[in-house]
Amino acid sequence: MDIRHMRYFVAVARTLSFAKAARELNMCQPPLSKRILDLEEEVGVRLFDRSSKQVTLTAAGQALLPQARAAVESFDASMRIARAISPAQLKRLRIALPADTSRAVLLDIVNRLNADNVEVNLAVVSTAQQTRLLAENELDIGVLRHPFATDGLRVSPPMAQTLGVLMRRNHPLAAKKRLALSDLSPHALVIFQRHLAPGFYDEVLEMCRADGYVPPKILHGVRMSVALVMNPDAVTFTPEWVLSRADPHGTSELTWKALEGEPLQQWTSAVCRSHQWDPLTRHGMNTVVNALAQQDKWEPRERPAPKRAATRKATLRG
Repeated sequence: MDIRHMRYFVAVARTLSFAKAARELNMCQPPLSKRILDLEEEVGVRLFDRSSKQVTLTAAGQALLPQARAAVESFDASMRIARAISPAQLKRLRIALPADTSRAVLLDIVNRLNADNVEVNLAVVSTAQQTRLLAENELDIGVLRHPFATDGLRVSPPMAQTLGVLMRRNHPLAAKKRLALSDLSPHALVIFQRHLAPGFYDEVLEMCRADGYVPPKILHGVRMSVALVMNPDAVTFTPEWVLSRADPHGTSELTWKALEGEPLQQWTSAVCRSHQWDPLTRHGMNTVVNALAQQDKWEPRERPAPKRAATRKATLRG
């Protein structure tokens, strides 16, 4: 048992809903349910009565709740005091970014913070993994792809990149200077696996449907360029800088095309836990945001409401 089990128990006890507590903790419901079961097994009693309609505290749960709440509050207060008393000893930040972040951003963050005598533990993990690590207090700063649940998080203003189409140079559409999304209709789409950033994945497909592109086939790949080489007629979506940085002389077998009207945007924000808004975390957040803007060309913009398709969703095969 550790403080996370107490934090999870308090959240479920407060909301009397595993689903609401999971959203508040920025985690999925099954792992939360498993942690509560682990806690019940360790203390040897049932803490909640569960039915299909409601969740209630047992007598044992009611007895544990004041102590659990006090333990969580005491732990959080101790961390705040420790940071205030010994900032020099605690100048360490755990930062995570998505896998498509450039190496230039990673180096920029580390170099800037190291210059300020801040030790950086850097990880490259998905939006879904980052939300879990933030909820479990194993991460100080994350960079998440919109949309995501913001409960319990402090979120920087959104930043955007315009997406275009990456394809083989011998692709049937490669002769066009600009493309409409509907032009892609006969062609398969290469995209990351949904579990890595489910909100962004669904938003991309919804925006495609809204502009007339329902991919006949969806191919999942971590290395998009490799997937395109293996599937010559497929396309994927990236910002222009991805290809220009990887192939500055234009010698690769891939080409990038802009989309008419710029219908596809990807959005990101730096985040931290709401209660952790101390000077070190603020400095880390600003450093991350500046590195993203300067190195990977993320631009601060106001995020509009997602466009919805006018027609009923088509079944996707992949």
